[in-house]
Amino acid sequence: MSLGAANDTDRLPAAIHAAFAALGALDVALIAHGTLSDQSLCQTDVAAALHEIASNATSHIAILTLIADRMATARSGTLAVISSVAGDRGRASNYVYGSAKAAITAFCEGLRMRLYPTGVHVLTIKPGPVATPMTAGVKMPGFIVATPERVARDIVRAVRRNTTTLYTPGFWRPIMFVIRALPAAVLRRLPL
Repeated sequence: MSLGAANDTDRLPAAIHAAFAALGALDVALIAHGTLSDQSLCQTDVAAALHEIASNATSHIAILTLIADRMATARSGTLAVISSVAGDRGRASNYVYGSAKAAITAFCEGLRMRLYPTGVHVLTIKPGPVATPMTAGVKMPGFIVATPERVARDIVRAVRRNTTTLYTPGFWRPIMFVIRALPAAVLRRLPL
């Protein structure tokens, strides 16, 4: 499914129905699409900001809602959803993207609680930067950028273990623990 199709929430029910009709059931559904927002543009262009929220949050929520209902009826399956470490704390450099990812994280937390009695598992995946076309051209220290293969291995392992939240690579868990714990007065002085 293309990003344009994912954002066309009116057509999603038919697309999800067709997928289930072709496959019968889904063991694992990985929701992994989005864009890296142009923060400067989003700060001045409401349409651009809302498009980024749609691409990085609303479309995920629509897909999850449609698939979750089918998995709950079947009483099996795993929903694996890519959020981001950017959703753990608002930062000036990417707050539009980060707020969309925070919405996904909160939605998945509630969905996980709702689906728990049905046996459906929800995995929230929080990668740091990954070397993909989405991050091409973004200047970042190389040591924080993960390979797609590394992230994929971590996701497969987390699905098999029924993990609820995956930070990948794992060093992001303690980093984000510290960033979440910092008082706002300290955080706003840091170049994040």
